[in-house]
Amino acid sequence: MLYDFAKGPIVSDDPYDVCILGAGAAGITLAVRLGRAGKRVALCEGGGLDYEDESQEIYAGSTFGDPYFDLDIARLRYFGGSTNHWGGYCRSFEATDFNRGHMGDDFRWPITYDELLAYRPEACEIVEIDPDYQDHVVDEQLGLRQVDFKYSPPVVFSEKFHDEIENSKNIDLFLNANFVDLVGAYRRVRSVKLRNYADQELEIRSDAVVFAMGGIDNSRQLLWMERKHGAALFDRDLPIGRYWMEHPHFTIGEALIKSWDQANLYFALTEKMQRTLGILGCGVVVEEQGDSTTKRLVKDLLCVAPGVGAWAADLAGKKLICSYKFHAAWEQAPNRDNRVALSERDADRFGVPLSELHWNKAPIDRETMLASTQQFNAYILRENLGRLQLRDWVYQGDEYPDDDVLAGYHHMGGTRMSHTPRYGVVDGNCKVFGSENLYMAGSSLYTTSGYNNPTLAIVQFALRLADHLGAGV
Repeated sequence: MLYDFAKGPIVSDDPYDVCILGAGAAGITLAVRLGRAGKRVALCEGGGLDYEDESQEIYAGSTFGDPYFDLDIARLRYFGGSTNHWGGYCRSFEATDFNRGHMGDDFRWPITYDELLAYRPEACEIVEIDPDYQDHVVDEQLGLRQVDFKYSPPVVFSEKFHDEIENSKNIDLFLNANFVDLVGAYRRVRSVKLRNYADQELEIRSDAVVFAMGGIDNSRQLLWMERKHGAALFDRDLPIGRYWMEHPHFTIGEALIKSWDQANLYFALTEKMQRTLGILGCGVVVEEQGDSTTKRLVKDLLCVAPGVGAWAADLAGKKLICSYKFHAAWEQAPNRDNRVALSERDADRFGVPLSELHWNKAPIDRETMLASTQQFNAYILRENLGRLQLRDWVYQGDEYPDDDVLAGYHHMGGTRMSHTPRYGVVDGNCKVFGSENLYMAGSSLYTTSGYNNPTLAIVQFALRLADHLGAGV
């Protein structure tokens, strides 16, 4: 059933098994899975069915540190969330990502890789991709492997699941229903307070409550609950908002290389090589360019290295060499100082402080990109495939350029999983430490970030949480 709170007051008397706050990939996946299992679900979305400025402005905020996007353009706040404009790139965590305990307690997941992997087939079915990923090592000595990305159409969750949710006897979707407070005591939430844009209130009772408001607002709203309620609902002094992560994205160079069969290729280092170099995961994306760029690079190469340039010119004339642009997207190490905080000056229209994002890249983040690039370049040279021309800032150690892609719009961490409240906000079942029935969903759960796009893993974690809640409520 669908209820639009913008159309006037709503009375909700019957309690629900689960109340989910946020209707993006995590919230919708969780609601549909629970609804199909016969659970009564309230799915609450602060926006409507379409984009509206009054909803989107709730996502305003400030950024501090390295250059980053304006927070109100880095995500979408209406039914379907950011799946309304995602690119469809799909690749989940790798076994390596759950095997970094040697790097410190900050890197330790409270669950195993296999526990998440079990949900990949179903998650792939939801985003409509083949679950069979075909990676292979191309150079054992250099630790270089070619990795397989899948491409969702992309599936827009609001379109895929709208009719099922609207016609469901078990799911009630509340639109334009903005979260403003939790009601409860003794570490247990009893109900959720919501408000529309006319300042009318709705209270929903539920046995369990799930924050699925995204990789920034999960932290913002939980920080606000801590400020309002202290230790009444969950443990105090949790690292809420901390260890926030992104995937830095930058163009690292261009190359003339003997033609590959594919227009776009993806490479990364093996776990063994990452350990040897003391770095994290990095994906090198190889993107084919046009003939005009090939001619320009051949001309440049003739000027600086005539012998190699002549070789390249000969191959170019035979259409045996092409120009490629190289992009890097890589894993950022969890850093306690990278965090979402509450503004002390600005609040949204419901009185909740706006977000402050404090984000900087650390030396290990740069070393991850540089070492991965060097290994890839060594492979190109050893196989005599061509020549890679790195951007000056890469090899000269200059500042990151501020006119490049910058990052992936991938908001991770902030309410991360951990074995202990010292390093995380939720346990291995996504439940907030010290709470009896408050949970988190989405990429804010991630203990580490991997180097891959977060959406597929978001769906996997939501399916896993659905199984846990379905068994316990």
